[in-house]
Amino acid sequence: MVVLHMTLLDTFALIEGRLGKLDASATLKASYDSRVFAMPSKDFAGVKAKPSPGINPEELESEDDIILSFSPALHFTNKIGLLKLTGSVGANITQYVKNDAKSFIVPTTSLTLDFDDTLALKKRISNNAKIRFESTFDVGQVVGASILDQDLVSYTYISGGLNIRYNHSEKFGLGGGTSYSHRFYQTDATREGAQNFDFSTLPLSARAFYIYSEKIDFFSNYTFSRSKASSGGKDELTSSQSHAFTFGADGEFSSKLSGTASVGYSLLNFNFAGTEDQHNLISDISFNWKYNSKTSSNYSISRSSSPTSSGQSTFSTNLRAGLNHRFTEDWTGSGYLSLGFTDYTTIESEYTMDTYGLGLNLSKRLSKALTASGGYDFTLMNTAQSGSYGRHVIHGQVTGRF
Repeated sequence: MVVLHMTLLDTFALIEGRLGKLDASATLKASYDSRVFAMPSKDFAGVKAKPSPGINPEELESEDDIILSFSPALHFTNKIGLLKLTGSVGANITQYVKNDAKSFIVPTTSLTLDFDDTLALKKRISNNAKIRFESTFDVGQVVGASILDQDLVSYTYISGGLNIRYNHSEKFGLGGGTSYSHRFYQTDATREGAQNFDFSTLPLSARAFYIYSEKIDFFSNYTFSRSKASSGGKDELTSSQSHAFTFGADGEFSSKLSGTASVGYSLLNFNFAGTEDQHNLISDISFNWKYNSKTSSNYSISRSSSPTSSGQSTFSTNLRAGLNHRFTEDWTGSGYLSLGFTDYTTIESEYTMDTYGLGLNLSKRLSKALTASGGYDFTLMNTAQSGSYGRHVIHGQVTGRF
């Protein structure tokens, strides 16, 4: 995907006073997607010729498209003692040039309440209190190609979360959290025989950690998660319960290396009685290596399961390596390589999908407030049913904040 990209770097408050700070932003974006439905040409042609129930073939004009969007928003920040309140409200107006029926206007909102934000900068030791909590609330809509769902999806979501951490002493602490979310799908699955269910997820986690130093934590974590689909009584694997146990470390391991690493075990139990439980090794590893003041690289490995809206269960292994470099004071660039291996489990069968990706991005700071950039992303997908096919995305955007 080739990208033109402009970003306003510094924030200028429209209003700033005793009641807080109010500023605005706006993003204008254009992109070209060679496979906007994330499926190969032969599958798209087949769906157009014989659409699934609930799919209007007139809405499937083209497998590629030019997408234009405009996203204005207002942002609010206020701090009262140790409490910091931030929020935003706006809209995303998107036009599909070829697939006009997929165009949309959706709201975007978010709200975060943070207690003792000194821990956001120096999170292991608070200067003000032993307790830190954070709550979030978000309402919005997602429309776009989903490689995981292999479709162009459209859903409204509502989510809320609460996290808390208690430093019992200088060396030991406890934490926990939850984050309920619900997706409401506006479109049915494009693929033949598939159907999109609304579904909710509710994870509950508990963590114990050892503060090895001001820079490093060691921790253990247990998470129970429940997913539930509004499937109307149909058999599906979206509805499930899981238990996950992980152990890891987080922080600055040297002057050049920082990040987090955890490994563990998960047990996934489906509500559908005809499917066996799944046992998997899981991980969440993410590191950043700083070579000098201009160049750094990042690496990540993750293994996790997730439900889908079409009644499948997925377990994905993802690897990614990236490089960032500042050529001059005004010019910066980045690139990445990625690998993904996803196992899909359905009521009837199991199958896999492999993805290989690369991307490049180049940006130039035009002024104190404005930056222009361009980039390219490519994804190669390989499935047993459809074979190999590629996806190219070219995008550009202009963002202002004032």
